[in-house]
Amino acid sequence: MNTSLSLNTVLDGGSVPKIWQAEIDFQTIEGWLDRQSLVDRRPTAATATTVKVPSGLSEWQRKKIVRYVDENIDTKLRVSDLSEQVRLSVSRFSKGFNVTFGRPPYDYVLSRRIEAAKYLIASSSEPLSQIAHACGLSDQAHLSKVFKRLVGTTPLKWRKNASVSKTKQWDYLTAGTRAESDHGAEVLHRLLGQTARTSLAHCHGR
Repeated sequence: MNTSLSLNTVLDGGSVPKIWQAEIDFQTIEGWLDRQSLVDRRPTAATATTVKVPSGLSEWQRKKIVRYVDENIDTKLRVSDLSEQVRLSVSRFSKGFNVTFGRPPYDYVLSRRIEAAKYLIASSSEPLSQIAHACGLSDQAHLSKVFKRLVGTTPLKWRKNASVSKTKQWDYLTAGTRAESDHGAEVLHRLLGQTARTSLAHCHGR
């Protein structure tokens, strides 16, 4: 802003008090403009900080985790066990898992246990205690509690109302193809058979 030109105009035809007031006004405006230019040059939060969005798992990693969880559904599955399968650190795996599956590993594994239980309850007459162990749950009470929370009904009511053919359509092992679905059913029944044999061995050992 050319303050000298404006000030000369005032000097040519103005009184002394007006001249002083004009000079004060010009100095105030110049100071404000200087401060404003510094603010404008200050980097914004968007430019100063770059937010790094975590990436998800690759497709082969996703498939391997799905298959590993389903084939080991009767065991204690820790996050470290899953991360080792795809050669990632626990921290990196957990972040990528959340992006890909939309929930933490623990929630996903628990949902898979209940999906397996849904199929076994509908497709067999085995005791709920054996089905609970075959799905990696501690006992029948644990199965009933989690089942009611996630499914909205009890295992016994589910057994009464569900049919095997309908259960197969629910993709209980996130298979994607019929061949893999059949493989998933074989895995579940194998686990159920192992649980039954273990229970029988304990009975004979007493």
